[in-house]
Amino acid sequence: MESHRFLVFHRLMRTEDFLDRIATQTDPDLLWSVATDWLSARGFDKVLHLSIANGHVTTRTTLGAAFERHYRDEGLARHDPFPKYCLAATGSVSTGIDYMRDHHYLVPDERKVIWAAADVEFRAGFSLVVRRDSLGCEGWNLGSSLNRVEVDRIRQDKSVELRLALMALRGRLQNAATARLTKRERQVMDLLAEGLRTKAIAGELGIAEVTVELHMKNARTKLGALTRDQALMLYRITG
Repeated sequence: MESHRFLVFHRLMRTEDFLDRIATQTDPDLLWSVATDWLSARGFDKVLHLSIANGHVTTRTTLGAAFERHYRDEGLARHDPFPKYCLAATGSVSTGIDYMRDHHYLVPDERKVIWAAADVEFRAGFSLVVRRDSLGCEGWNLGSSLNRVEVDRIRQDKSVELRLALMALRGRLQNAATARLTKRERQVMDLLAEGLRTKAIAGELGIAEVTVELHMKNARTKLGALTRDQALMLYRITG
């Protein structure tokens, strides 16, 4: 049975062990590694984490390099339903291709993102928002290669445990080295959001096109984005 492999992992890291391991750890990358190992032990091997705090954005995923390339090359960030619907929801939202028919509001481009995730075996999951306040929000998309029936069973048994444990990581996966956007970088992103191209932005701000490109590159880095479209999406989320 497919779920047996997760039961084997489950014995390797109890929740108590997980909490002990993260208690004194401060490195975001090591915390991410421990968290994803623990989540995989509970059946969630296709995970996305998005954190927005004071204008800083950190995204992490276990969906792999192939998915990240496709996400970047196809501009899927513009249509990703996770930040649009899940982070704004008052409760958990079912995610993944096994639940797609339940969400009639999804438009074709949003469904393409879900299909792309399905290509790397993200079948079923659900969202958990661990923080939402005036400074930003933080949430998880706990995806799995298990099917909907198995995920529903795990969710029923473990949702409280998962939420409480992930609350212990709240704010700790954010890269402390990430800087806020400068005034000029925000001006460039604002004009980009209005639909202006590089040449038009340069003319509007009275700077060289190469300078506009530099500000865009810096903004992408600070926002943790792979592409201009993804940076724009994250910038819009942060306001």
